[in-house]
Amino acid sequence: MKNQEIIEKTSLRRRIFIFLIRIILGAVFAFSGFVKAVDPLGSCYKFTDYFNLAFNMPSLSAFSLPLAFILAALEFTVGIMLIFNLKPRWAVWLAFGFELVFLPLTLYIAITNPVHDCGCFGDALVLDNWTTFYKNIVLMAMVLFLVFNRKRMDNPLSDNVELGISVAVFLMAIVFQHFMLRHLPILDFRPYKIGNNIAEKMQVPAGAERDEYATVLTYKNSITGEVKDFTDKDYPWQDTTWVWQDTKSVLVKKGFQPEIHDFTIQDSLGVDHTYQVLNYEKPVLLVVTHKLEKSDEDGLDMLRHLQNHALEKDYLIIGLTSSNWDKILQTKSEFSIDFPFFQTDDITLKTIVRANPGIVKLEKGTVTGKWNFRDYKLD
Repeated sequence: MKNQEIIEKTSLRRRIFIFLIRIILGAVFAFSGFVKAVDPLGSCYKFTDYFNLAFNMPSLSAFSLPLAFILAALEFTVGIMLIFNLKPRWAVWLAFGFELVFLPLTLYIAITNPVHDCGCFGDALVLDNWTTFYKNIVLMAMVLFLVFNRKRMDNPLSDNVELGISVAVFLMAIVFQHFMLRHLPILDFRPYKIGNNIAEKMQVPAGAERDEYATVLTYKNSITGEVKDFTDKDYPWQDTTWVWQDTKSVLVKKGFQPEIHDFTIQDSLGVDHTYQVLNYEKPVLLVVTHKLEKSDEDGLDMLRHLQNHALEKDYLIIGLTSSNWDKILQTKSEFSIDFPFFQTDDITLKTIVRANPGIVKLEKGTVTGKWNFRDYKLD
């Protein structure tokens, strides 16, 4: 009798542990998929960074957007399947497949550091590369626990019902992302979100730590041919066998970095108008087109109506792009655009608004509105 009670208690503890691990793992997958689905363009840009910087395969960048859609939908679906115990054995093996790919991938990214963060939780939760790798070790341990206990995860629903719900979740995630792509993310985790003052987000507090650099001097030994780096304190200034080759500054300690540190507005002569725009007394409409050559033509055609609307409302309207000046002049002529354009960093523009073109309304530097061109009302 006593042995039977021990077996029952052990079995109960195991079932509780399986339940908790399943819920936690499912929540992580669902959260990761959801924040990616909210911002499919952000995931697309991250895939492009991987292909260009991590793997040196820029030709694959054309697949970034469909891959972003599929990854987010699959992650979210696996998370929901785990949470609600739908097709549990399928869900466990799918989760295992994810970790089988992401564990070595994040180790490679942590070692080589081609991108600053993996984007596994979008902009909602930014983790450094080593933290991401350690997180995947924990997730793999949880997945393996469920793999070994998968036969204890039965669901009373029929296979067809479980499969139907899982497929429906996947398709809804795809449709949801399409909606986010044509409009704007319903949740904005970036520093340019509505309510934020750009100038304030650019400020460095008094007394904040600054970046620290070390001077590295490279010398070559004229006798042995050895090339060696020295600091500015131990370089061989008295030894004539060493010949100077190069001097460079190396970052040794990262200082405080404001949330917004790369926002500039420059004209064709290189003159900076950033604070002039951020401190403008009247409302400002920023027309953000990170690349004019990639802009939606319907959106560009809408801009001549937008400029008339801005004139009626007594708004300042300017365009921001990273395209070259020849392309700017060509586009302005082709679409009868009269308002001035300025240049801003491409990555910054993609961060400001997930649309091309997108429209941002500023009031004394505070973001008070953001729209995909399809959603801005001209009345």
